[in-house]
Amino acid sequence: MSTPDESPRRIFLVRHGETLYGAGNAGCDDLTSAGYEQIRALERLIRPITLDAIYSSPLERAQATARTLAGTSGVPVATVETLREIMPGDLSVLAPSGAEAEVADFLRRAIGYFVDPETRWDTPYLGGETYRDLRERVWPFFTDLVGRDDWRRVLIVAHGGVNNALIGRILGTGEPGLANIDQDFGGLNIIDVVEGRPVLRLLNFTAYDPLKADLEASSMDVLRAIVETGLAAGFSGSARVR
Repeated sequence: MSTPDESPRRIFLVRHGETLYGAGNAGCDDLTSAGYEQIRALERLIRPITLDAIYSSPLERAQATARTLAGTSGVPVATVETLREIMPGDLSVLAPSGAEAEVADFLRRAIGYFVDPETRWDTPYLGGETYRDLRERVWPFFTDLVGRDDWRRVLIVAHGGVNNALIGRILGTGEPGLANIDQDFGGLNIIDVVEGRPVLRLLNFTAYDPLKADLEASSMDVLRAIVETGLAAGFSGSARVR
């Protein structure tokens, strides 16, 4: 049996909680009340764990998630620019008038990108980054972290696309397709570093619904429902997806 000093180093990789992506509140990318409940459930679970560092995407939905998970630990949240979600192209070109019909069409294409079986590593996301671009953007941070020996337990808060890119590479997912994995809001992944090698130990665990009894719909179906809610609330065409 391993002693604590011999145990693998551990990375807790989390997707942010539920958000409306700025719907009904221009410039706001905070979590919904359900999103905060999701993350508080996870915070209660990880509270006994001593974290050496917390890293987060700069986007507010990730920052709000990281702050909630930090709780009363006193561990500061370090912002890592490269952990931001996959970047679309110029949204003003895609939906120049911001009319609801155009925004709805934009969002359908945005969601479709993640579920379309024809999406490949080099398929641009709405005229912006490809998954290959995303993978190459986030991977250096991850490899640098794995290569350091100044930590034992760290938390990373990112996004569905970012987590897919990281986990896909850890699993050795081959091209041209993307990794067939899901990331629910508030989903927790555990990656252990064993003899310098990242190993996936847990995938997409949801503390607020461990058996996913109420999560039978895919995260994309949940996102579609949220988008419809956002449109009904007056969704701004400048909001980001995922």
